[in-house]
Amino acid sequence: MRRTNDRRQETYVIETLSYSPTRLVRLGRRKVAMLFQPAEPGAPWQLYPHPDAFPGLTFEGLPAPLRPEFMSFSDLGAVEDFLGLRKAPKAEPMALAA
Repeated sequence: MRRTNDRRQETYVIETLSYSPTRLVRLGRRKVAMLFQPAEPGAPWQLYPHPDAFPGLTFEGLPAPLRPEFMSFSDLGAVEDFLGLRKAPKAEPMALAA
């Protein structure tokens, strides 16, 4: 007899807010990151762990592939790829210019 696990695997969701250009990234029902759209044309999208969900400097419990730093991406599609929301290979964040 074969047993199946009926639990749903949590997935990332990008939620657009009506009151702010910042977007929330959720993993299941839990908010895990903030996504900042470019401040000017040509600037990167920036993903950062949500400070309310991970208040300590160690960001304990931060789910993969998120990292405890600002991660920059060329466009929204690259963010979606990184979070596994599209069927494309995962994008790597760009290095921030100093």
